[in-house]
Amino acid sequence: MNTEQDKFSVFWYNDEEINRWSEKDFDAKAADFAAAGVNIVMTFSCTHFRWNYYPYRATINAALKRLVAACHKHNIRVVEHHSSHLTFAPLSRRDWDFLKTKMAIRKGAIDMFPNLVEHLAMGDPEIAPEVYLSDCRQIDGRTGRYVYTPYKGYAHCFNNPHFRQAFFKTLEDVYATGVDGIMTDDVAYFGEGHGCSCKYCREKFQAETGYTLPAPAEWNKFYGNYQNKVFLEFLRFRQRSTEEFHRSVNAHFTSLGLKLLRPNYTTTTFSNNYTANPFETAGDLWTHVFQENMFSSVLQTAWLSWSSDAMHRSSMARKYSIDPMSMFYPTRYDNYYFSWALSRAWEHLLMATPEGGDLNDVELKFASYEQNHPRLAGKADCLAEVAFLEPRSSLDFTEDALESTCRPLQVWMQAATLTNRRGTVLFESDPLEKWLQYSAVVVAGAAMLSDDQLELMKQYCQAGGKLLIFGKFGIYTPDGSGREHPEKIFNFTFDLQDLAPAEAGKFTYQNQTVELEAVKENLAMSNLAGEYKIAAQGNDGTVYGVSAMSDKVLFLTGGVTARRPLAVHYGVLISRWTNDPDRAVPAPDYAADYLQRVPGKILEAFLNTTPRIKVTAPDYLATAYKNGDREYYLHLVNTANILQKPPAMVSHAFNFKNFEENAPCNSESFTVELKLADHETVKQVQGFSPEFEGCKMLVGKQNGSILQITVPAGCFAGYLHIKATLF
Repeated sequence: MNTEQDKFSVFWYNDEEINRWSEKDFDAKAADFAAAGVNIVMTFSCTHFRWNYYPYRATINAALKRLVAACHKHNIRVVEHHSSHLTFAPLSRRDWDFLKTKMAIRKGAIDMFPNLVEHLAMGDPEIAPEVYLSDCRQIDGRTGRYVYTPYKGYAHCFNNPHFRQAFFKTLEDVYATGVDGIMTDDVAYFGEGHGCSCKYCREKFQAETGYTLPAPAEWNKFYGNYQNKVFLEFLRFRQRSTEEFHRSVNAHFTSLGLKLLRPNYTTTTFSNNYTANPFETAGDLWTHVFQENMFSSVLQTAWLSWSSDAMHRSSMARKYSIDPMSMFYPTRYDNYYFSWALSRAWEHLLMATPEGGDLNDVELKFASYEQNHPRLAGKADCLAEVAFLEPRSSLDFTEDALESTCRPLQVWMQAATLTNRRGTVLFESDPLEKWLQYSAVVVAGAAMLSDDQLELMKQYCQAGGKLLIFGKFGIYTPDGSGREHPEKIFNFTFDLQDLAPAEAGKFTYQNQTVELEAVKENLAMSNLAGEYKIAAQGNDGTVYGVSAMSDKVLFLTGGVTARRPLAVHYGVLISRWTNDPDRAVPAPDYAADYLQRVPGKILEAFLNTTPRIKVTAPDYLATAYKNGDREYYLHLVNTANILQKPPAMVSHAFNFKNFEENAPCNSESFTVELKLADHETVKQVQGFSPEFEGCKMLVGKQNGSILQITVPAGCFAGYLHIKATLF
């Protein structure tokens, strides 16, 4: 990871910058970046779908070259970012209106280059002698025709040798501008998971697997059959293809003697990877890993689910010794400050931009604070109390992944966030040594597991680790075959019942009791045998969970609402690509109270330890990290009144009142408790915030290993960083 703190910013080069800016204009912009402490600039552009501007690439690259020269005067590195293969191809008046709106938001125009409208209408440049871009399009297996994407255009295939050759040539032209890095965006298959079945993919698939992809007439019988080994091989083939494409990009620029930055991102990892995005499988290539907190996701509704993804990016960054980052699309001071505070609480670098421009004037207000208080980022010790296994195979290669894997995992991760329990993420490839770094692991929705993974979990418990299993567990092997009684490794067996409504009941574990509420869709146990104790059951006697291996294993199939959208919080989508981007819609189902009341309490009983961090006041997201041997970093983010309950309305225009300039500070004092190591003694406690100059000395009283910090009334409104220094 970097010894010097990287600070990213975004530069949009659109019609004005490409066609009319002078060297003086670029120099002035670079000076603004330098004043804000920026050392890496990521480019965005209205020409993001660069193949649409193939005849104009020399003009675009000339502007990029001027930007690079200006930034290099201030030792600022430039990462060029554009789509690797997507295009617009408007087929109707509605499609043209969509394109015009998108270009206008991004400060471009469909007439910004000579004959651009005609070129967009044709959309098929000759990319090599007698080879046209249309020869490289992804093919939809359902139809045998071109994949048409939600962006009103076409996608192109990474296994097509003509496309690869042409793409690498366009990259060489970009490298000639002197850029310090690239982000080859959108390396993914489209067609709702049905791309690609072009002749090159068919030939390569057969060569690698020995299987033949079906013709369109047979495709629907094939696609979605997760018990069909050929279908699973097709899914894995797509992931290998995108991964290999990214690796070939690295091999290509390395062969040219270049060493480039390669930041990369995904939106959420805790979902089915039907586009075959190789973000994780090619993770060793990236110099920074970040999450795109989506442009059209309503921030006030999405921040909790994004906190789960932030946990993943931090874990991935630690795995590869790089920095994690979060990207937001704020438009004003208040939503910038809230985004900024979240990124600080997650110990992520921040990249923030409205579509089409920047917020440099706002970022400047935070520049001195950032310089005086650099982020820990990839160096952060997250002080995890519990690890969550990312059930990657179950997300990608089992049916019903949304309800059976994604939501159950989010239930436990969001419950941990809302109760301020410190968490991290384990990956399926992590060895036992990595598991043993954590005293407790949650395995939720892991329906597909290998024999080796099951054995690892048994060894983890035998070595003293505690395992909370929830939902479907190990019932599939990696080839899609069913497995009988995977739980037998823990010395008991049961039969898993079909989904059915469940009565209220009780959870009892390690002398702690939690009242269970009725569940509409529940998995229950029957025909139990072996060494176990009932831990959760309904008032009618139906068993929802047991403990085993001397309470080292807590296995719940149900008893907790974990299906259907009301189980967790997700970002509401309101398109910002319309004439009314700030329209309000009804708030979604509110899950936060239940998440704290039931799964949060179960998690507390399972961990059965003093919390690492505890806040006596409600509505504060609290995180804690260790910085070296002598400092603890605590972050408090005021989330009061951000998540809304129906019938309230939500929108992009929501005002984050606690994050407005000169917002009123907390009216009452409260206490933050931090659990220290037994041998540690605190020397002083300081509070910092961009809301005030310097620091505020806070009162910290230590009682054994518990440090009680008093946050006085009038201290801060939105965000507070607490630093506890040890002797």
